[in-house]
Amino acid sequence: DKWTSYAVPALAGHGDGNRTNDVPLLPVRQDRVLVLLADQLLQCDTEDPQRVEVHVLLTAAATSLGSFATMVAAPDGRLWIAGTRGAIHSSSSLRNLKSDTQWTFTFALPEELENRRPGRLAAAPVASWQVLDSAVGADNSWWLATTTGLRCEKTPLWKIQPPEKPLPEFTDSLPDPLMLENAAIPAPPEELGSPIRWSALLAARNGDVWIARGSVMAWWHRNAWRLFAATNQTQPDNVIAFAEAPDGRVWSATPGTIWEFDRNNWTVLRSGFEQINGLCGARDGTLWVATDRGVLRLSHGIWIANGMEEGLPTAVVQRVAEDQLGRIWALTPAGPCIYDPDADVDPPKTFILPLATEADSFREDVPVSLFFRGMDKWKLTTPDRLLFSYRLDEREWSPFQRAREVILTELPAGRHYFQVRALDRNGNVDPVPARLEFLVALPWYKETRIVIIMALALVVALALTGLASNRHRRLKQSYAVVAQQIAARTRELEMANQELLHSQKMNALGTLASGIAHDFNNILSIIKGSAQIMEENLDNPEKLRTRLDRIKTMVSQGAGIVNAMLGFSGSTGEQPLPGDLNAVVGDTVRLLGDRFLHEVEINFEPAPGLAEFPIVRNLVQQILLNFIFNAAEATTPPKQVWLSIRKLNHLPETLVLKPGAAPAYAAVSVRDNGCGIAPENLPRIFEPFFTTKALSTRRGTGLGLSMVYELAKKMEAGLAVRSVAGRGSTFTLILPVRQDSKNAKLSPS
Repeated sequence: DKWTSYAVPALAGHGDGNRTNDVPLLPVRQDRVLVLLADQLLQCDTEDPQRVEVHVLLTAAATSLGSFATMVAAPDGRLWIAGTRGAIHSSSSLRNLKSDTQWTFTFALPEELENRRPGRLAAAPVASWQVLDSAVGADNSWWLATTTGLRCEKTPLWKIQPPEKPLPEFTDSLPDPLMLENAAIPAPPEELGSPIRWSALLAARNGDVWIARGSVMAWWHRNAWRLFAATNQTQPDNVIAFAEAPDGRVWSATPGTIWEFDRNNWTVLRSGFEQINGLCGARDGTLWVATDRGVLRLSHGIWIANGMEEGLPTAVVQRVAEDQLGRIWALTPAGPCIYDPDADVDPPKTFILPLATEADSFREDVPVSLFFRGMDKWKLTTPDRLLFSYRLDEREWSPFQRAREVILTELPAGRHYFQVRALDRNGNVDPVPARLEFLVALPWYKETRIVIIMALALVVALALTGLASNRHRRLKQSYAVVAQQIAARTRELEMANQELLHSQKMNALGTLASGIAHDFNNILSIIKGSAQIMEENLDNPEKLRTRLDRIKTMVSQGAGIVNAMLGFSGSTGEQPLPGDLNAVVGDTVRLLGDRFLHEVEINFEPAPGLAEFPIVRNLVQQILLNFIFNAAEATTPPKQVWLSIRKLNHLPETLVLKPGAAPAYAAVSVRDNGCGIAPENLPRIFEPFFTTKALSTRRGTGLGLSMVYELAKKMEAGLAVRSVAGRGSTFTLILPVRQDSKNAKLSPS
């Protein structure tokens, strides 16, 4: 119940967590484990925990694997090692491995993986690949997991047999004439000539004999010779080989055709061969044909071709034969090969491609095109070499062929069932054919029920059309009467609207005049206060000059109001100039006059260190005067108003008007402790003509704050309002602080 650590110096620098440096381990028995490094196979004995013995069993340099990747124990007890170029296995059990154990190179990597190995030259850049794991199946199939995919390398259908294994006796090109002498058969007809000139000879199991030479062929049957002469295309010409089926049928081969004899006549079994070199009739009834393009076999009416893709070393096959154990051999220029039917026992899978139409139905007069494909489980047979057979509505299966499309014509109306199955190069047939169900529908004009329904629908439609026409005529008459009444009511409404519009214009004109009077009253009150102070201080030139300057400023303010009212939506014509915001606000407070300052206490908190930036001085003062007068009216004695300036690096979340973009902002706030603004009125305070002073002693016009809104918009300034009913309000003017191109020192703090 605990972990024990062993010091193994040979493992230094390996297994740091990177996948490329993982170290495969394989326990062999108690206190013994195999360790696979990239360059060697180690055996660690841990019987003595204080001293671990490490033995080198194999080095990568002693093999042709390149570098080691992984290892696995096979079901028979042997050890398999996968490398960058293939796999090897030990000749003895992994429990008895020694440094002198023999190793056998079994599998080589596929060519496409070889080409992807780092360091190989290629036509295009390639990425490196890596063997991640491997395993050996009970059938000696080699499973390889790489970064390019999962592969199963199985024994091919045909493999070259080592010379020390027993081989079948392939018949020579010339038949053995002693066969006839041993059977005590009389000499064949003279047309066949001497045995040395015979091209084919067959001794059947029932005692019959077949001999061929050129265009002449003889058959020994029932103690007599029967002669066949090839005078036309009805029998073989230039026979090169015979073969016999278990049921007594005889096959013969000419250079390009296979013939079959039915005890009476010869018929063509298959033609179109490039060059036939030999025949073999196996005991299971299969016919094997050796050609210059591989081996073909006929089994249960299916022709299957095997070539170099199935393991033959060359395309040319000289002879094919069956040994006493029932194994099939093929003689090639590269040596004899043996056929292993158990190398591929998994059938392929068949697929039907989706129909071109969204629905599964077709018209009766339209051909139905169906496409299908297949996939061998381990791709031992490539998709382009699979054969397909199909049937419709449970009828007979079609012959296997390479076509992957079928066009069905003249199908009767109704539901149909299409099935297709695939065949690989080892004769394995898909046991579960792919199935497709589709419908062939009649054109609508051939459907009796549809025609009757459409006729009835036409009658109903005509009847409904008559009813609708009558109703439409009556509705048109009703609409005419209603239209006359609407016209009369419209004239009456237009007259009433004109009177109402005239009344609204007069009210708006009066309200606008009241608003202008309100703003001029603010200015005149300051001028009046300054004039009174001048009367009281006629002997003080300094005070007279100060009040005269204040009167001039307020006259300019009045001119600005007139200009703003004449062009309410136009430009003010004033350009921003560099100025000190603290000074501008201070001058605004001084403009209020001594009498106003006696009635209302103004508390001003400037912002220290605020640099100059472009400001429209008159508009800022006009906005602040509106804020101050509104604040003074909202408070009760003793009246107090607070003004403050602060620098902003970020805009507040709630804004009535968003200012223009700038790197920083300066905010001037006017706060009072008056009655505040009701929450339902707060969103409307900047609307023109909206006022809550309609019933107060000093009737409001609703234009003060709307003027403020328009003036702030023209300056690209922002506005913010915060109010709590019964506790006061705060109006804030937010000015963008921008760099003045004419004065580099005016940068925001």
